Amino acid sequence: MINVLYKLKGYGAFIALTFLFFCMPGCKQKTELPDDLVAQVNDQHLLKTQLQYSVPERLDDELALALKRNLISKWVENEMLYQSALKEGLSLNAKEEFLIEKYKRSLLVQRYLSQKLNKNYKISQKDIENYYRDHKKEFYRREDEVHIIHLLLEQRDNAIFKELRESRELLKLIKKYYFDDKSTSERPNGDLGYVPVKDIPETFVKSLKKMKTGAISKPIKTSHGYHFLQLLDWQKKGSQIDIELVKNKIILRLKRERREKDFERLKNELKEKFQIQTYLSKIQE
Repeated sequence: MINVLYKLKGYGAFIALTFLFFCMPGCKQKTELPDDLVAQVNDQHLLKTQLQYSVPERLDDELALALKRNLISKWVENEMLYQSALKEGLSLNAKEEFLIEKYKRSLLVQRYLSQKLNKNYKISQKDIENYYRDHKKEFYRREDEVHIIHLLLEQRDNAIFKELRESRELLKLIKKYYFDDKSTSERPNGDLGYVPVKDIPETFVKSLKKMKTGAISKPIKTSHGYHFLQLLDWQKKGSQIDIELVKNKIILRLKRERREKDFERLKNELKEKFQIQTYLSKIQE
C-alpha cells in the first residue's frame, strides 16, 4: 500500500487540475439520490461516472482504487470549501471567469479539429524513402554509437552462466528466463538499440572494444550484480543512420506536416466565411 501511495504522488498536479474544474457546478440538486452516487456534501453529489473522468486508463486495479479514494477525499474537501465560499458571498473575478471560458472554448475547438482534420494519415514506403533521400544530411550520427543487448543477473547462477558461455543469442536467453520482465529504466534487460558510447559505463566500453560483432561478453561484476553484453554493431560518428532506424521518426514528421498543411487550408477556408476586424492600435495605448 505504501508503494501505491508513493505512485499517487505523481498524480498530484493532475488531481489539482482536475479539481479546479471538479468544483464547478456539475451535479444538480435532485429529490432522489442517484444510483451511482459515490460522495455527497449537503445537496451536492459526486457520481461514479464523473469520478471515472479523472482516472487515467490502463491503471492497475490497486492503483486505480487508491486514486479513486484520493479523488473522492479531495472532492469532499473542495466541496466543503466551495460551499463555504458561496455562503460568504465570494465569487470569481472577471479574469478567472475569462480563463474558465477560455478553457471551455479550447476543449470545443479540439473536438472541432478532431472532426475536420485527418488523424490517420497514410504514409507510404515511397513517401518515407523520398523524405529520407531529400533530408539525408539530417540522418547521420553525431557521436559514436553501439547496438547492444544487455542482461543483469543480481546473483551468480552457474547453470545460467554455463548457458551464456555456450549461447550465441543473449536475447533468446533473456526471454527464456523472463529477465525482460525484470527490466527497468535504470537497469534495462534486452535489446537497447543504438546507444551513445559516452553514455555507457567505462568498464562496459572496455569490454566492448575487445569484442567482435555478435560476441557475448564475460560477466562484468558491479555493485548491482553480473552484467552480460552482446555487441551487435558499432558505428562511428558521422556515419549514415539506416532508414529503418529513423522510419518511425519520418512517419511522425510527415503526419505532422500534412496535418499542419490541412490546418492552414481549414483556417483559410474559414477566413472567407467570417468578418474579421482587429484594432491593433489600441494595444499600444
